[in-house]
Amino acid sequence: MTIEPLLQDIERIYQAGRNGHEYDFQKDVIPFVEQADVLIEAWQKNAQNSPYLRPAMVESAVDQLKQLSVQAFQPKTSLKRFNETIKSVRYIDQLMQ
Repeated sequence: MTIEPLLQDIERIYQAGRNGHEYDFQKDVIPFVEQADVLIEAWQKNAQNSPYLRPAMVESAVDQLKQLSVQAFQPKTSLKRFNETIKSVRYIDQLMQ
């Protein structure tokens, strides 16, 4: 299982916000974060069985994914920091493959 589709959704939401799209907390943010949490939990269970990942790497990626799923709706989040966090999670996800 890869987390790439979630990362792509997060990037899409972030870019739309930077381009001026405004999100409603109740209609947009809460449902997305709840859905992301389900996907992250499934990914975490799968990642914990990977012989290529240490538990600390998995925990770090899970924390970063949870932060990203919320920060995506905040267009004032630093672009550089946002992209670096995405790259970090992608790297861990690729190690799992």
